[in-house]
Amino acid sequence: MRLQVLERASRENAWNVRFLVGDRDRNVAEALATAFRGVDGVDVVYGNLLDASTDAIVCPGNSFGDMGGGFDKAVDDFHEGRAQRAVQKHIADTWFGEVPVGSAFVIPIDDATRCHHLIFAPTMRIPGPAPNLAAYLATRAALVALAQWRAEHPDTIRSVAIAGMGTGIGGLEPSRAASQMRTAFESIVGERWRDAVHPALAPFVMERP
Repeated sequence: MRLQVLERASRENAWNVRFLVGDRDRNVAEALATAFRGVDGVDVVYGNLLDASTDAIVCPGNSFGDMGGGFDKAVDDFHEGRAQRAVQKHIADTWFGEVPVGSAFVIPIDDATRCHHLIFAPTMRIPGPAPNLAAYLATRAALVALAQWRAEHPDTIRSVAIAGMGTGIGGLEPSRAASQMRTAFESIVGERWRDAVHPALAPFVMERP
């Protein structure tokens, strides 16, 4: 399947990073296109993100790095099994075997020519339904991890692919997940986090997720 552009960014964002947001599920892709309309630096596509030429790809999954199903399995298959081995080694070495939902990390896959960095951001603790705010928490964590990585490794990641977070095995409704993902972008890339000077001003506090 060739990538079909549903929404194209009119200008770059402050990070000067190109984000490719999309999904192989048409309903999810269209929900993302609606949610991300007008967001700087974000193109929305319908199709297989692994067909795109990006420096990094956000890999959802579970806290233990078992990439046996859903989009994370597609990522591991693309890297011929090297992705899961690298993810689980990092989780064991750095997170004592379990990385919480709401945390994320970046690891390079050195012998890959495309998607040569993984941003692993779990949407669930174990395989199954994702928590209500999983898309927001995981997307936010992925963007924070990306910002921290780029601060230490400038210009290694200039383009990132992100699928609908928690919409596969996690079972999140597409429009809700897409809205949460946009809120995460506004919070981190758009620096809206600076406005949350009190916990009551944090996203999704004054309304149901």
